[in-house]
Amino acid sequence: MLKKFLNLYYPPLINIYTIWILYMMFFAYGRDSIDSNHYFINSIPFETIYQLIVFSGEYPYENLSNIFGNIILFMPYGFLGILYPKLNSYRYLLVVFLVVINILEFSQYYFNRGFAELDDVMLNTLGMSLGFIIYKKWFIITDK
Repeated sequence: MLKKFLNLYYPPLINIYTIWILYMMFFAYGRDSIDSNHYFINSIPFETIYQLIVFSGEYPYENLSNIFGNIILFMPYGFLGILYPKLNSYRYLLVVFLVVINILEFSQYYFNRGFAELDDVMLNTLGMSLGFIIYKKWFIITDK
């Protein structure tokens, strides 16, 4: 039953969801109002995560929601094997996802719409990986 539901509704929903994610990455939250001198590439692993946790100050919920949001928002991409059977292989999905997410991160920087951060790539990839684990577990359970 779950497999039928996912096969029917996942394809149109992931397309709508992807448009929303792209909007959030490039146009939401005043991304066009920041001076281009404030955009940068952060290639130091865990630097932003560390700063968000240690220097949370008055807004610890906002900082934690940033971290967990980057994980949770990308979990649906672990289910891409429904659309593309090749992506049922974690290795293949991981390579495709890393290429696409890096292009998006650097596009944010290039077009002055955000920062290119390694931490975002790591958190997004963790989210996709957790989604893939859930996808595989659900299909194993529902196929029996």
